[in-house]
Amino acid sequence: MSEDKGKEEQKTDHTDEAPEVSQNETGHTQASQKQPRVFSSHDLSEYQTPREDLPRIRTGDIVAVHYRVIEGGKERIQVFEGTVIAQNNRGISRTVTVRKTSFGVSVERIFPLNSRLVQAIKVNRHSRVRRAKLYFLRNRRGRAARLKELR
Repeated sequence: MSEDKGKEEQKTDHTDEAPEVSQNETGHTQASQKQPRVFSSHDLSEYQTPREDLPRIRTGDIVAVHYRVIEGGKERIQVFEGTVIAQNNRGISRTVTVRKTSFGVSVERIFPLNSRLVQAIKVNRHSRVRRAKLYFLRNRRGRAARLKELR
């Protein structure tokens, strides 16, 4: 009897094989659950560390984001200059929302800061703001949308 138990234990130790299929009392077949895939730290180490080469950005700053654009196989760097109206500081998925007005049309764009497509960020000017999110600038035009410069 002890030999039978030893054989059963040997069968269940193999995790590389296909999952065992069993029938329950209603006659339906069900497969045992597979183990989730485990990534090694070598696979994800490049994505888990935040970038250190970017300057400290605050809400209200006028920034120039140098973003790599890939169009049809060609690559170029596009500069998007505008006001930082929001930040999401969630570790590795940190993002910055930048708003600019060009030719009378306002454009907002969200940039993931730890992306390899963001080549550089230059802070051109700091502004004095009293809010964490500057969504009220969406309703302002011209002089009403100005922010006071921080000296």
